[in-house]
Amino acid sequence: MRVAQGVATLAFVCLSLAASTAQAQDQTDPAETARFRIGVLRFTPSIAISNLGVDTNVFYDANNPRQDTTAAVGPAVDLWLKTGPARLSGKASGQYLYFNRYENQRAWNTNLDGRWEWPMGRIAPFVAGLHADNKDRPGYEIDSRVRLQREQIRLGTPFRLTGKTRLVVEAARETSRYDKNDVFLGDQISQGLDRNFTVEDVELRTSLTPLTVFVVRAEAQQDRFTYGDQRNADSIKVMPGFDLKPEALISGQVFVGVRHFNALRSETPDFTGVVADVNATYTLRATQVQLRASRDLVYSYEPFEPYYAQLDTSLSVTERITRRWDLVGRGGRQTLGFRHVTTLALPSRTDRLWQVGTGLGYRPSPTLRLGLDAIYLRRVAGSTELQNYEGLRVGASFSYGLNR
Repeated sequence: MRVAQGVATLAFVCLSLAASTAQAQDQTDPAETARFRIGVLRFTPSIAISNLGVDTNVFYDANNPRQDTTAAVGPAVDLWLKTGPARLSGKASGQYLYFNRYENQRAWNTNLDGRWEWPMGRIAPFVAGLHADNKDRPGYEIDSRVRLQREQIRLGTPFRLTGKTRLVVEAARETSRYDKNDVFLGDQISQGLDRNFTVEDVELRTSLTPLTVFVVRAEAQQDRFTYGDQRNADSIKVMPGFDLKPEALISGQVFVGVRHFNALRSETPDFTGVVADVNATYTLRATQVQLRASRDLVYSYEPFEPYYAQLDTSLSVTERITRRWDLVGRGGRQTLGFRHVTTLALPSRTDRLWQVGTGLGYRPSPTLRLGLDAIYLRRVAGSTELQNYEGLRVGASFSYGLNR
């Protein structure tokens, strides 16, 4: 309940500050800010180099930490295309992960995301798709870099009920597949986590001020796993909250609600509890404070602990020293509260992780940034010391084409 009270308090503060600074402004079409135009095609390319430095614990190993020189480099392009009333938008990005010594950690990752919509007065039907093929750590539980392929299709439409109120109806289906050769602590990850799921989502959005939108989300989700039905479940989630536009003193989103998780196997425990999704940024002159907090259920690869409740919080403070220089401090904490099958008398388990770091950035132009960052990580597992670790990453970064 303390989580719910804290998020609700933050939501009230965000609403109050956003309302007090609200000014009537037209919403900017992102296609109008594109850097290049060829006929009806508009696009903005970018490139980013990050983690160009040293990782002192590449494999997150408690007993034998191994160090390597690393880098990540990748291009991206945002696209917009208008043909009559129809609008097509999308983003294509790639990233190469480089490790100097441990070649088996190298990988090429790709992400393709597109959306087609047809505005028709009070409705605007859309179809969207996603293809992602990445080798990385999929979350806080699995410490190895594993290959995950995701395919998603979404369709829906907003209904404009009044000048300030919209109803958005959407349905999605996604397939997640892990490489069958990827093993973590003796378990084949694909056997536990390969799945298909469908989601039906309804949002009611009401503009309270020009910068503040009150939203009520209702979502139903059905998860079906490929190899075994122990994790199969149906969920219902209701989350009221606020969308706060970038021009507000506090921007971002604040949502808190309840999720009911109904497992289809009797030995898998059900869950009813608080969930939250907060990503709020407070800006005052040269200081920017960003708070992120989320709480929800995540599926585990372990057969006797099929899922866990994850609380993920982080705070970053950016101080713009001059027009070109900025200093960043950040910290984060995660807790993973595992739920085990009811047929076994297993001890309760909670894993805890911490991160703390700092960074220095230099921006010679609005679209070019150079940075130097360091982050220290630590994990204390609740079940086995094999998953305990600590490590330090120090690296430089370079990005071009991304406004900030």
